[in-house]
Amino acid sequence: MAKRISVTIDMTPMVDVAFLLLIFFMSTTQFKPPEQVSVSLPASSSEIKVPETEVIMITVTKQGKFFIGDETGKATEIAEEDLARQVLEERVRNRAARVIVKGDKETEFGLIADVMYIMQHTNTNRFNLMTELRTEQYGTEPGAEGAQAAQ
Repeated sequence: MAKRISVTIDMTPMVDVAFLLLIFFMSTTQFKPPEQVSVSLPASSSEIKVPETEVIMITVTKQGKFFIGDETGKATEIAEEDLARQVLEERVRNRAARVIVKGDKETEFGLIADVMYIMQHTNTNRFNLMTELRTEQYGTEPGAEGAQAAQ
Protein backbone atom coordinates (compact mmCIF):
# COMPACT_ATOMS: atom_id res chain seq x y z
CA MET A 1 0.00 0.00 0.00
CA ALA A 2 1.07 3.48 -0.81
CA LYS A 3 1.69 5.87 2.01
CA ARG A 4 -0.61 8.97 2.11
CA ILE A 5 1.05 12.34 1.90
CA SER A 6 -0.46 14.83 4.32
CA VAL A 7 -1.51 18.15 2.88
CA THR A 8 -0.90 21.32 4.87
CA ILE A 9 -2.56 24.60 4.05
CA ASP A 10 -0.98 27.81 5.27
CA MET A 11 -3.78 29.88 6.87
CA THR A 12 -1.66 33.00 7.48
CA PRO A 13 -2.72 34.93 4.31
CA MET A 14 -6.41 34.24 4.98
CA VAL A 15 -6.10 35.48 8.58
CA ASP A 16 -4.33 38.62 7.32
CA VAL A 17 -7.14 39.32 4.85
CA ALA A 18 -9.78 38.75 7.55
CA PHE A 19 -8.08 41.21 9.91
CA LEU A 20 -7.68 43.80 7.15
CA LEU A 21 -11.41 43.55 6.35
CA LEU A 22 -12.26 43.84 10.04
CA ILE A 23 -10.10 46.95 10.44
CA PHE A 24 -11.60 48.47 7.29
CA PHE A 25 -15.20 48.01 8.46
CA MET A 26 -14.43 49.20 11.98
CA SER A 27 -12.79 52.38 10.73
CA THR A 28 -15.43 53.30 8.13
CA THR A 29 -18.64 52.51 10.02
CA GLN A 30 -20.61 55.24 11.75
CA PHE A 31 -22.78 53.87 14.51
CA LYS A 32 -24.71 57.07 15.13
CA PRO A 33 -24.96 59.91 12.64
CA PRO A 34 -23.58 63.18 13.95
CA GLU A 35 -26.17 65.61 15.27
CA GLN A 36 -26.76 68.79 13.31
CA VAL A 37 -27.72 70.71 16.45
CA SER A 38 -25.74 69.84 19.53
CA VAL A 39 -27.10 70.79 22.94
CA SER A 40 -25.93 70.16 26.50
CA LEU A 41 -28.74 68.22 28.15
CA PRO A 42 -29.72 68.52 31.82
CA ALA A 43 -29.04 65.54 34.08
CA SER A 44 -31.69 63.28 35.61
CA SER A 45 -31.94 59.83 37.14
CA SER A 46 -34.39 58.50 34.53
CA GLU A 47 -33.14 55.53 32.50
CA ILE A 48 -35.89 55.43 29.86
CA LYS A 49 -34.37 54.94 26.41
CA VAL A 50 -35.32 57.16 23.48
CA PRO A 51 -36.93 55.22 20.63
CA GLU A 52 -34.80 54.90 17.50
CA THR A 53 -37.62 55.33 14.96
CA GLU A 54 -40.82 57.30 14.59
CA VAL A 55 -39.79 60.37 16.57
CA ILE A 56 -40.33 64.08 16.14
CA MET A 57 -37.39 65.87 17.77
CA ILE A 58 -37.88 69.47 18.92
CA THR A 59 -34.57 71.06 19.92
CA VAL A 60 -34.19 74.35 21.80
CA THR A 61 -30.68 75.82 21.91
CA LYS A 62 -29.32 78.09 24.65
CA GLN A 63 -29.50 80.98 22.15
CA GLY A 64 -33.28 80.47 21.94
CA LYS A 65 -33.37 78.93 18.45
CA PHE A 66 -35.91 76.20 17.67
CA PHE A 67 -35.22 73.19 15.44
CA ILE A 68 -37.51 70.36 14.40
CA GLY A 69 -36.25 67.06 13.04
CA ASP A 70 -36.75 63.32 12.82
CA GLU A 71 -34.82 60.15 13.61
CA THR A 72 -32.41 60.69 10.71
CA GLY A 73 -30.77 63.56 12.58
CA LYS A 74 -31.77 66.12 9.96
CA ALA A 75 -33.04 69.26 11.69
CA THR A 76 -34.44 72.47 10.25
CA GLU A 77 -34.56 75.76 12.09
CA ILE A 78 -38.03 77.22 12.56
CA ALA A 79 -39.45 80.31 14.19
CA GLU A 80 -41.30 79.94 17.50
CA GLU A 81 -44.52 81.11 15.87
CA ASP A 82 -44.30 78.32 13.28
CA LEU A 83 -43.62 75.57 15.83
CA ALA A 84 -47.31 74.68 16.38
CA ARG A 85 -47.97 74.40 12.65
CA GLN A 86 -44.84 72.26 12.09
CA VAL A 87 -45.72 69.91 14.97
CA LEU A 88 -49.23 69.46 13.56
CA GLU A 89 -47.86 68.76 10.07
CA GLU A 90 -45.39 66.19 11.40
CA ARG A 91 -48.08 64.50 13.48
CA VAL A 92 -50.43 64.32 10.47
CA ARG A 93 -47.60 62.80 8.42
CA ASN A 94 -46.87 60.18 11.10
CA ARG A 95 -49.58 59.62 13.74
CA ALA A 96 -47.51 57.05 15.69
CA ALA A 97 -44.49 59.34 16.08
CA ARG A 98 -43.40 60.31 19.59
CA VAL A 99 -42.52 63.91 20.29
CA ILE A 100 -39.24 64.46 22.13
CA VAL A 101 -38.27 67.89 23.45
CA LYS A 102 -34.53 68.36 23.72
CA GLY A 103 -33.58 71.60 25.46
CA ASP A 104 -30.15 72.87 26.40
CA LYS A 105 -29.63 73.02 30.17
CA GLU A 106 -28.72 76.72 29.89
CA THR A 107 -31.92 77.59 28.01
CA GLU A 108 -34.31 79.93 29.78
CA PHE A 109 -37.17 77.99 31.34
CA GLY A 110 -39.66 80.30 29.64
CA LEU A 111 -38.74 78.91 26.22
CA ILE A 112 -39.29 75.32 27.37
CA ALA A 113 -42.57 76.41 28.99
CA ASP A 114 -43.59 77.92 25.64
CA VAL A 115 -42.85 74.59 23.93
CA MET A 116 -44.97 72.79 26.54
CA TYR A 117 -47.80 75.28 25.94
CA ILE A 118 -47.55 74.63 22.19
CA MET A 119 -47.69 70.88 22.84
CA GLN A 120 -50.86 71.40 24.89
CA HIS A 121 -52.32 73.71 22.24
CA THR A 122 -51.75 71.11 19.48
CA ASN A 123 -53.22 68.27 21.62
CA THR A 124 -49.81 66.63 21.85
CA ASN A 125 -50.33 65.66 25.45
CA ARG A 126 -47.70 62.90 25.44
CA PHE A 127 -44.14 64.03 24.87
CA ASN A 128 -40.78 63.27 26.44
CA LEU A 129 -38.13 65.65 27.75
CA MET A 130 -34.68 64.32 26.85
CA THR A 131 -32.03 64.33 29.59
CA GLU A 132 -28.61 62.87 30.30
CA LEU A 133 -28.31 60.06 32.83
CA ARG A 134 -26.87 61.38 36.09
CA THR A 135 -23.77 59.38 36.96
CA GLU A 136 -22.53 60.99 40.17
CA GLN A 137 -23.44 59.43 43.49
CA TYR A 138 -24.99 61.44 46.28
CA GLY A 139 -23.94 61.13 49.88
CA THR A 140 -20.20 61.43 49.28
CA GLU A 141 -19.87 64.88 50.85
CA PRO A 142 -18.69 65.20 54.45
CA GLY A 143 -21.62 65.06 56.84
CA ALA A 144 -23.90 63.37 54.33
CA GLU A 145 -23.23 59.76 55.31
CA GLY A 146 -26.91 58.80 55.48
CA ALA A 147 -28.03 60.44 52.24
CA GLN A 148 -29.45 58.24 49.47
CA ALA A 149 -29.72 58.92 45.76
CA ALA A 150 -33.25 59.79 44.72
CA GLN A 151 -34.78 57.09 42.52
